[in-house]
Amino acid sequence: MSKREAKVKKEGPPTATTFLARVFVSLKPTVNDPEGITIGGALASLGFDGVRGVRSGRYFQVTLEASNENAAMAQVDQMCSRLLANPVIETYSFELVEA
Repeated sequence: MSKREAKVKKEGPPTATTFLARVFVSLKPTVNDPEGITIGGALASLGFDGVRGVRSGRYFQVTLEASNENAAMAQVDQMCSRLLANPVIETYSFELVEA
């Protein structure tokens, strides 16, 4: 075994980094939001007269491991488009930070 082969064997597989994704899902502006309307009415009844509209949504925190930030972003984007959000009636955005 040459020195080069010995060095390659010692390095092992690349290590993964842990990331935290903060995912925000909301209804598209053209979709009726009965929950937001109800919350807006409740805020008005509590004396918050300046509220002109409320849109409801969901928030997720996803901790994941990936080889780099681009791989993590691709994974989170797939999670959102395939499960966390309904692309027909919802939009999503996310923030990604190293955990």
